[in-house]
Amino acid sequence: MREVIGKRVLTVAALVAMAAILSAHGATHSLKALIDAVVKDGLDARLPAHLSVVLGVAAVEQKTAVKQAVIHDGHTVRTFNVCVTNHDDVVILTHNDQSRATKAYLVSAAGELRKAVSYQPGAPANERTLADARSDFSGELKFWTEYQRTAAKSK
Repeated sequence: MREVIGKRVLTVAALVAMAAILSAHGATHSLKALIDAVVKDGLDARLPAHLSVVLGVAAVEQKTAVKQAVIHDGHTVRTFNVCVTNHDDVVILTHNDQSRATKAYLVSAAGELRKAVSYQPGAPANERTLADARSDFSGELKFWTEYQRTAAKSK
């Protein structure tokens, strides 16, 4: 009997540990509700042509039509952009007004990080490895999922 209980405790502990590991390694969070809200109520905007190509949301260098949510927080401007032609292409941008640095993340509707770049005005975009981008991306994902929860509660 003790052996069975011990195995169950180990199984539960293993599942808890697995959940923590998946969370730490950027397990995906569905963004569908936020995407739907932004498509319905967001601002009409366009992603810059070069960024569109670098991230892979456009095959040729042209601006990409998006629906957009914008949040200003001190010196930080965050935008959540849903591509009009493909709602599974979401571009999250974080811009620092002081340093003028921007980080961009191409994300699926399921919250999966596909590509990340950083750039300064007038300079080419630098592609980042997903491993390098994962920690600051997880902060952005948390910001937008919390924003989604807060917005849903206020309705």
